[in-house]
Amino acid sequence: MTTGKNGVVIVGAGPVGLITAHELARRNIPVRLIEKRPGPSRLTRAFTLHARTMEMFEHIGVAHRIEEVSLPCPGNLYHFQGMTEEDKPRTDFRGLPTRYPFYYKINQNEFEQVLREHLRACYGITPDYNSELTDLVQDESGVTLSIAHGDSGETETYRCGWAVGSDGTHSRVRERLGIDFPGEQIGCMAMMDVELEDFDQDNAWVNYFVGEAHFMLVTRLPGRLWRVCLSDAGAMTRSDDPRGSFQTVADSIGAGMRIGEPHWVTQWEIFNGQAERYRDNRVILCGDSSHVHSPAGGQGMNGCMQDAFNLGWKLAAVIGGDAPDDLLDTYEAERRPIGAQITAGAKATHEIVMAFGAGLEDRIELTRQPGWQDHMVRLISGLAHNYRDVVAQPPVTPVAGPQAGDRAPDAQLSAEPLKRLFHVLRHSGFTLLLVPGADGPADLVRAQELADAMRADYGEWVLSVLVTGDRHPAFDEDHTVADQLGELAHQYEISPGEARAILVRPDMYVGAHCRLDEATALVGYLAQWLTPKAPGSAPGPAGGR
Repeated sequence: MTTGKNGVVIVGAGPVGLITAHELARRNIPVRLIEKRPGPSRLTRAFTLHARTMEMFEHIGVAHRIEEVSLPCPGNLYHFQGMTEEDKPRTDFRGLPTRYPFYYKINQNEFEQVLREHLRACYGITPDYNSELTDLVQDESGVTLSIAHGDSGETETYRCGWAVGSDGTHSRVRERLGIDFPGEQIGCMAMMDVELEDFDQDNAWVNYFVGEAHFMLVTRLPGRLWRVCLSDAGAMTRSDDPRGSFQTVADSIGAGMRIGEPHWVTQWEIFNGQAERYRDNRVILCGDSSHVHSPAGGQGMNGCMQDAFNLGWKLAAVIGGDAPDDLLDTYEAERRPIGAQITAGAKATHEIVMAFGAGLEDRIELTRQPGWQDHMVRLISGLAHNYRDVVAQPPVTPVAGPQAGDRAPDAQLSAEPLKRLFHVLRHSGFTLLLVPGADGPADLVRAQELADAMRADYGEWVLSVLVTGDRHPAFDEDHTVADQLGELAHQYEISPGEARAILVRPDMYVGAHCRLDEATALVGYLAQWLTPKAPGSAPGPAGGR
């Protein structure tokens, strides 16, 4: 038997497994990635990355590489059969309050390669391919896995502290745990990557062509290929002649294009489902193994990677002895409702573009409801997702601005040299922003005392940063920023002269937001996530990035 001691085996080296590995490795947790495929995938599969996901990638440090292999997309254009050009509804992402007011179109295989390169370059981690989980047994102290190696034909017994199942809808991990996956079939879809000719619509957008009994998605991908999806009552989707059936629908629905020889064709049943639970002791489900949705709106992969971003720091804190075991229960408590929100968003789009049998006018009317576009864009982009209803609110007087559980918005702090709040947050622990107000000297004393208390109880897990243009002996250059442009005050609704404390979690959600003179309550409040340490200890994700 080989052993990974107190490390983690991640089953499945797709986007979710890669993000989970990164979040653990950056906090010095030993990781092993196993993948039953013989090697990296060459298939495009998912092709959209939304704004909140790009904010996550900026935090991880790969956003710049993803931008180099992607195409920006302003949104979705709905071509209802028989509708005039000026009446066509759209979901336009260009007004989003983020540095990413659009979404990216990307080939999933190229995106995964970016993540693998980053993992290898920063942490020396590469997936073990041709390694299939065949069995899994756990006890109070760890997990024992049986791993079949396709290249050698041998079966390895491997012992580790924890396991994460990121092995998709048909998860072997979930099966071995005996966790049910209730849901419903809601349709079928066929998809191809292909070269097109004579497409006369704006190929920067994702074009949805909608008829009474057919739906077709058409958009250009990075490179020479296009993504074309088809859904109907089943006959055309399951055709033995995919090129011919796609061309027939394109002609009948008014897509106006000539379809070449497909480079890749696939089809599948559309399923909405969610695992009955996300965790069984030392084994945790993440991504499609825990929930799956209609592909309408392109949220699935994004939501799954956000699952991993939520789970990674929590699992690292528990393994490192810096948090109680029940911190892992907050993973499902926070992410299950988000899974339901993603399902709702996907279903809302699904009912417009794939509600075969419903009249077109009824489906068009859904797009004319007040606030429809803004609601859909914020939901699909991930910016509307929050944990406000499931996190404990701090025992302080409420203030204006983002609350505990809300997404932490970015802010440009200075122009020359460029400094943004997300630069300050880009590390592996919590960030405590201390904003002094009109009561200058007293506020600085409060800020220093709070920073000292946080360091005494939580060590390197909390980075305390003084937001001021003045120098203070207790806060060096790496612990001081100036809100020169006033954007932080604007984004967090801090009036002139107000003194605030803002605690931001490692996954870029607000942990607490309060007046500075009440902020001593945050030291005890943080104990819902981290375990206060004995005097003299220095907890934290040592060397974390």
